[in-house]
Amino acid sequence: MKTKVLHSYLLKAYLPPFFLTLFIGVFVFFLIHVFTYMDDIIGKGMSVWVLTQFFAYSFLTFIPVAMPLAVLLSSIMTFGNLAENYELAAMKSCGLSLFKILRPVLVFIFFLSGFTFFFNNFILPEITLKSARMLWDIRQAKPTLNIKEGIYYNQLDGYSIKVGKKSKDGQTLYNVNIYDHSTTVGNNIQLYADSGKMKTSADTNFLQIQLSNGTRYEDILQQESHKRTRPLMQMIYKELNINVDMSGFKMKETEEELFKGHHEMMNVWQINNEIDTMNFEIQKKHHNLKDQFSNYFLNRTFRVYGLNNQCSSVKTFYASLNRDEYARAVENAQNLARSSSSFIDSINEEIKNKELVRLQYAVGWHKKINISFACIVLFFVGASLGAIIRKGGMGLPVVVAVLFFLLYYVVTIIFEDLVIEEFYTVVFGTWFPLMLFLPLGIFLTYKAAKDSALFDLSAYVEPIKHLFKKHKPKI
Repeated sequence: MKTKVLHSYLLKAYLPPFFLTLFIGVFVFFLIHVFTYMDDIIGKGMSVWVLTQFFAYSFLTFIPVAMPLAVLLSSIMTFGNLAENYELAAMKSCGLSLFKILRPVLVFIFFLSGFTFFFNNFILPEITLKSARMLWDIRQAKPTLNIKEGIYYNQLDGYSIKVGKKSKDGQTLYNVNIYDHSTTVGNNIQLYADSGKMKTSADTNFLQIQLSNGTRYEDILQQESHKRTRPLMQMIYKELNINVDMSGFKMKETEEELFKGHHEMMNVWQINNEIDTMNFEIQKKHHNLKDQFSNYFLNRTFRVYGLNNQCSSVKTFYASLNRDEYARAVENAQNLARSSSSFIDSINEEIKNKELVRLQYAVGWHKKINISFACIVLFFVGASLGAIIRKGGMGLPVVVAVLFFLLYYVVTIIFEDLVIEEFYTVVFGTWFPLMLFLPLGIFLTYKAAKDSALFDLSAYVEPIKHLFKKHKPKI
């Protein structure tokens, strides 16, 4: 019963910092993402519901990225706080080893690792797909209508509008100039008006402009003699209504199928299928290249402009030709060499691109798995560090955790790039950060279990002082 109480106490001490740091970590990554695309988002007139959806999807996509940071930071804070208040020492004095103390939280971490893989493999692809599709649609949408005084506004398809002055309500316009080139034959229609009113239709698909006291000029271009006679039609009006199509300003929903080709939108089984398909296509390219040379390029070296000599070797073939045939054969061979070189370069470029995509898919496959193991490894690093430094709260533990996570994050990105550049294999490059931190976690856990004063400077200074201490002479 006492053990259950202790387990409950440790979980209650660990869970609040974990969820707090997870939220903060996700929020930080989310802010970086939003500020990166802020110029593409603002000024588009998106509705609150659209922005809420986009922000929600974007926020959720960073949960797996922030999960290792939350585990590391909350582990240092929790066990550092327990050690600082001598609760950890009291537990050990009751005969509990460090591993027994860590057991309830470790069970939660294993459960968390399983959830992280489940989220990465089944939920994250759908969320990433929706987030990427919405970001694309928002970036493709036009900015909101904002006609400024004295400046031509060209965002309306087929129209350029300039107003001399606008009223405070933004609807009444004065000294309006409109160039209509919606017929795609140039600025053949010009409209001038003393004043006008502007509003959008009820369905927001059209901009309705009501012009007052103006003139409309149109160059008649349909007549065959218009270049010589320059016919012009002039209309003086008291009131004229224009409807301008504004459907381009609305966000259009792109089909999600167009974004499903990226590995971030797939689970591990789908990625495996794509990798197998790419391997088959690469092998097919190599096979086709071999057949092309065997059945086409080499055979053509024996045929020169209608000659059909079949010889045992190229040397024998050229020796059997007269001077004119020989010259034509050499020219033909040179052309074949050039076309062969271009063909080889194009095939190699296609194979190189497919191998690059295959590497990216392979890296994505391993990332969906190793981030779960990263939570376990970083838990041992964080828990043992907290027990050793014996400091809780948001001070030193946060600094130490951020430094360790930055090291893990930077090493991960560097080795992923090295894998893409084919310096290392996929398995080594994607798992090296964990292989780097695993020995560190084992070492720190061993030191914490032995109550080692790893960060106590006196433990290193005192032996040196003792070594150089002068013996006092006896009286």
